[in-house]
Amino acid sequence: MNKSVEFKNPDNSPVESVTCCVSNDGVVQQIKALDPYWLEKRELTLYERPPSGEELVVGALDAWKSKMQVYLENLKWLLGLEHHRFWSTILYHPQCMDCLISFIQEASPPYLPAHECGDVRGIYEEIRRLVLVVFSRLITNKESKNQWMTKEYLADIIYNNFIFTIPVLWDLCLAYGVDNARHISKMVDTVYTLQPTYNTDTLLALTFVQESFKYIIMQVNKDYESEEPPNLPETFKGFGEIRRPSGNRSHDKLTFNVLRDLVIHMLDTAMTLRIFVEVYPKAAELMKKTNFVLSVVQLYEYGIPQLYEVLLEVGDETSVTYTEVECYIDMTRSEIIDTFREMLAVYKNAIFSGDGNISSNVESYLSLIMEALSERLLIKDYHSCYPLHEDIDMLRQAYPDIDSVKTDFILQAIFSNIDDQAAGHTNQAETNVRTESASGHTENGDAKEDIPDHVKEESLISEVKDILPHLGDGFILKCLQHYGFNSERVINTVLEDSLDESLRGLDRSLPIIPEDVLDQKFLETGVQRLNVFDGDEFDIMTRDDVDLSKIHIGKRKDKYKDLKDMLDDKTAVKNRMDIYSKYNLVCDESAMYSDEYDDTYDEETPVTAATELDDRRTFVTPRVLRAKEEVSTESEEEIESNNVTVGANTGTSTNRSRMDFCVNPEEIRARREAARAARGGRGYSHRNADVTGKPKGQGQEKEVLLNRDRKEKNKSSKGNHGRRQGAQWKRSQGMMPS
Repeated sequence: MNKSVEFKNPDNSPVESVTCCVSNDGVVQQIKALDPYWLEKRELTLYERPPSGEELVVGALDAWKSKMQVYLENLKWLLGLEHHRFWSTILYHPQCMDCLISFIQEASPPYLPAHECGDVRGIYEEIRRLVLVVFSRLITNKESKNQWMTKEYLADIIYNNFIFTIPVLWDLCLAYGVDNARHISKMVDTVYTLQPTYNTDTLLALTFVQESFKYIIMQVNKDYESEEPPNLPETFKGFGEIRRPSGNRSHDKLTFNVLRDLVIHMLDTAMTLRIFVEVYPKAAELMKKTNFVLSVVQLYEYGIPQLYEVLLEVGDETSVTYTEVECYIDMTRSEIIDTFREMLAVYKNAIFSGDGNISSNVESYLSLIMEALSERLLIKDYHSCYPLHEDIDMLRQAYPDIDSVKTDFILQAIFSNIDDQAAGHTNQAETNVRTESASGHTENGDAKEDIPDHVKEESLISEVKDILPHLGDGFILKCLQHYGFNSERVINTVLEDSLDESLRGLDRSLPIIPEDVLDQKFLETGVQRLNVFDGDEFDIMTRDDVDLSKIHIGKRKDKYKDLKDMLDDKTAVKNRMDIYSKYNLVCDESAMYSDEYDDTYDEETPVTAATELDDRRTFVTPRVLRAKEEVSTESEEEIESNNVTVGANTGTSTNRSRMDFCVNPEEIRARREAARAARGGRGYSHRNADVTGKPKGQGQEKEVLLNRDRKEKNKSSKGNHGRRQGAQWKRSQGMMPS
């Protein structure tokens, strides 16, 4: 690159449309002002955090100082570049943005003390100052009269080239927002003004933060020794981020190091959001759109107390790191309260200063407080730090038309919450006695906790429908879920027509639509399938205990090769013998009589009621189960009379009895043969009609050949050969047109 080329812009055109004339060895080229041609071959290093504590070894600080001196020189070189060379380096150098972002990612957060070494602190502060200057230059579109670019072009390049992103803006807020709040506020506001698309990205980023809050709450509330889900609000239904592999329960429990990482992540996020709302007040409206206050309230209610409990379980109270983590949790509580305060301050300042519509600002202020009332802990701690009744009194003076019903409801909820807490501390022993009976069973208060969720929902829906019967059950359920299952609040908002924007577009006659099983499986597993095995005992995607013995791949070999083989199998009959033997319906002949049996004393058996009953009811073996010889000992007179009757009807003499309901197949065949012989005697002639004959090539008998010829001649008398005669008959009957 020719560094001696002078940038000329006599027409004062924007840099994106300027072309420079460059001469290399007599060859003149036209190069754009923003082009990779202006890059210098320079290696840009990344920032590293200074070593301290356990990481501090001999020579570590000297090595860090030498690396950071190079990093400092790179920053000074970048700031010393000409306008078009600076932007060409930013846009086309592959290491430039990584070099800058590495510092704001690794910069020390405000809650950590400065490094103990003075030289390290000096180098760090100089780097911190120069990085802020570089980012400030990145949002400056005009540096001089002939070195400038249009705001539209600047907005496109900072967005399309990922120079500024929401994580970058939030890291800048955390790194500089405490001591450079005014400068960061101007920078962030300029970015959002240049490119409004960042508002949409902020909504997505806030949604991601809400999911991370849910993950933290699930982590500290999950009982890894039980399969039951934690008792959490309705908004946590379908959230399945925690998946425990089978057989690894002990490895999934929270350890002290994991807990420390969660707490630091919470503290960084809470502090970043608090500074972000402070330096960019319009973020409060974005948080309102994503219902972010509810996530903050739930984190404070279901996350903070559990963090203290888990810390007691996994930490050592005598260690320094335990005290450090406990201090981080306290700071997180403070940052969450201050975040909520900054959101309220946005609307409160707008009301007092008269900016915008005062009525809408008052409504937004009250709606945020109503959202916070869905849980008790945050609003109680907030009121103890920043009394809400004082703010409401000032609002009443600034805006006399304020909704008195809402303000009275808010104050009543706050003070009743305080009274309940005080009563809970003073009468805890009395409460324990009242809630437990002598038998160990719970009273009504605990019984309410055992009521299933769907029963509670139906009860609340019926309460709302008593006042508003025209509303559908599904619409009421949506409102209850949004307003924390507070039926009074739902009734109030519907009557005042002050529903949230997300509920206004719903059909008020909406019924309750049951959840789809496939959608539930998709939320739990992340796998969307349309399969006949979804959710059943053979669903290998969600079950680990599938019975493989019921699954067969390929064609299964049948137990029987044909029907005869199946009928010959008497295994089932033999298995039933044990059942009948229990009721003395089957007796083995060998068991009935034995030559070695001593019957001397059989006659002297004492007479009892049982024996008398046996004498009256002589044991008779069922005829079906008797042996053939026993059946033949029937009364000969009955058999003879039956034979006479049968012989008279059939013309033959048989030994068949009416009691033989299972006729011998040999007798059936004999009777049929006799019937055929009788028909032959009355002029019926039976002839051999064999047309198959012997296999081909072995010759055929004369009778077979005659049968074939006879079949060929007479085949027209059968089949479908009488259609013409049938058609003529139909015409004669008037069934077809002639």
